[in-house]
Amino acid sequence: MKQRKKGAKPDVPGIIAGTVLSGAATIWMLTDNGVLQTDDLGVTSALLLVAAGAIGLAASHRS
Repeated sequence: MKQRKKGAKPDVPGIIAGTVLSGAATIWMLTDNGVLQTDDLGVTSALLLVAAGAIGLAASHRS
């Protein structure tokens, strides 16, 4: 595993992209298995984007 140098900044776009892709895969899996209904997708997608933004902000301010 690659060691991160002290003071190196995290890859914020990568963190956001990973969060969105894993969230989208989770939403797809839950919808495919009948746990989520199509009516819930708007709210769920919005929460996914808010979570990705919050994680990205936290990663960008981390020192």
